[in-house]
Amino acid sequence: MHWVFFIILGTIFVLYHPVFSVYFSHDDFFHFKVSQTDGTLGGFLNLFGFHPFIERGIAFYRPVFREALFNIFYSLFGLNHLPFRILSIGIHFLNVGLVYLLMQKLFQKRELALFISFFFGITAANVGSLYYLAGGVQSLGATTFVLLTLLSFWKWLEQGGKWYLLSFFAFILALGSHELAVVTPLLLLGLLFVQKRLKQDVKATIPFFVVLSVFLYLDLFLIGFSSAEAQYQPTLSPKTILNSLSWYSLWALGIPEMFIDFVEPGFNLNPNLMKFWGDYASGIFFFGGIAVTIFTASAVFVFRRAIKDRKFWFLLFWFPIALSPVLLLPLHKQTYYLTPALPAFWGAVGLVVFSAYSWLKKRSGAMINILAGVFLLSLFLLSVISIALADKTYPAANRGRIAQKLVNEVKVKYPNLPKGVAVYFTNDPNYPKISGDWGGSSKQAAFILNKEDALQLFYKDPTLRVFYEDFGGIPEDLPKEKVYSLVARIQ
Repeated sequence: MHWVFFIILGTIFVLYHPVFSVYFSHDDFFHFKVSQTDGTLGGFLNLFGFHPFIERGIAFYRPVFREALFNIFYSLFGLNHLPFRILSIGIHFLNVGLVYLLMQKLFQKRELALFISFFFGITAANVGSLYYLAGGVQSLGATTFVLLTLLSFWKWLEQGGKWYLLSFFAFILALGSHELAVVTPLLLLGLLFVQKRLKQDVKATIPFFVVLSVFLYLDLFLIGFSSAEAQYQPTLSPKTILNSLSWYSLWALGIPEMFIDFVEPGFNLNPNLMKFWGDYASGIFFFGGIAVTIFTASAVFVFRRAIKDRKFWFLLFWFPIALSPVLLLPLHKQTYYLTPALPAFWGAVGLVVFSAYSWLKKRSGAMINILAGVFLLSLFLLSVISIALADKTYPAANRGRIAQKLVNEVKVKYPNLPKGVAVYFTNDPNYPKISGDWGGSSKQAAFILNKEDALQLFYKDPTLRVFYEDFGGIPEDLPKEKVYSLVARIQ
C-alpha cells in the first residue's frame, strides 16, 4: 500500500507544485499584522483569548491556525512564503492519509478508500485551500482535527479507554482552527448511526455539545463580527441555500471556482467564457460531462441498494451539514470552505460507482472495465485542466505573484528605509483603464498589499506609512524629503 500512497501524494505534488511560487497577498498580510505581540509569553498566550471584534477588528475564534500560526511563522521566517506553502501542502497530505484511514474503517474496502482519498487529494476544489493561505490553511487545519476527532471516536467505540479523551481534545483544537468544525458533534451522531449504537452511546456526545454551546455563545456574542460586511449577512431562503449547495457540489467534482462568474440568471453562460477560457472551457465541459453522465447512470443501477445503506445516508448527511455554517452566506461562497465536506462527497461518489461496478461486472464483463477507466480518466482530467486554469486565473494566485513583484521592486529601489518615512505608490500610466470601480494600478496595489501591512511587515517597521495615488495621494503636512515614491507596476 505504501507505493500506492506515494503515487497519490506524488500526483498531488505534481498538480499543485506551482503553489510554491505564490507569495503572500491581501488577507495574509492582515493576519500576520494582527498576530503580532509584544514578544512575551503572556502576549502570545493572549492570542488564544476571546477578544471582542471592536477591540481588534477580527471576527471569529481561530487562534490555532490564524493568530498563533502566523505569529510563529513570521517570527521564524519573516515574509518568506516557502515554509508556509510547505506546511500547507503537508497538512493536505496528512488529510489525505486521514481520509484513507476513516474510509477504510467505514467501508472495509482498500480500493474504495484509495479511490476516495485520491480524488479528495487532487480535486480542483483544493485550489482555494492551497492557494489562498489566509483562509485555506485554517480550513485545512480544521479538517485535520475534525478527521482526528472522528477517527479517535471510532477507535473509542471499538476499544474504549484513552481514545475518547483524544477525540475530545482534537475537537477543541478543531473549534480553535475554524468555525466549520462546529458540525463535528453531529458527525459523531452519524458515526453512531452507522454502527447502530445511537441509543446506546448517544450520551458520549453530550460533552461535545456542551463545549459547542459555550463556544458558539462566545464566538457569536462576545467576539461578534461587523454587521457592515454584506458577505456575512445570512439568508434562510431555501432556493438560495439549494443554489449554494449546487455550486459547492460542482466545485467538489472539480469545476473551477471562477466558473460562477460566467453563469448568468437562468443558468445561461456568459459568451465571454470561451473568450477568456478557450480550450480550458472545452476540456472542462467535455470531461465533466462524461463523468457526470457515467455517475448518473451508476446511481440509477444502485439506487435501491444505496438507500438501504446506512453508510450512504451518513455521507449524504455529512456533505451539507459540513457546509451548513456557510450555506446561509450566499455572497461568501468560497471553495476552501469545502475541505471538511470533501471526504463525504467523494465517499458518496465512490460508494455509488463501486457498487455499480460490482453489479455490472457480473453481467457485462470487459465492457464495464473500459467504462470504469473512462470515468476515472475523465474525473482526473477534469481536475487537471481546472487546476492548470486556476494557476493562471485564480485571484489569490495572481495577487500573490503581483505582491511579490511589488515588494521586490520596493526592496531593490529602497533596500533600507529610515524610521518615520512614507512610501508612495503612483499609478502606472500604461495600466489599462478597466472601470471606475477598478481604479488604477495604485488602487490594485493597495488591495494586494493590504495598504501599509505588507511593507510594514517587510521592513519590520510599524511606523512606516504607505500611501497610494488612488486613495488621495500624500498628506499635505508630510515633508517631501520623507516620501519615497515608485510606480505601482502590476502587469
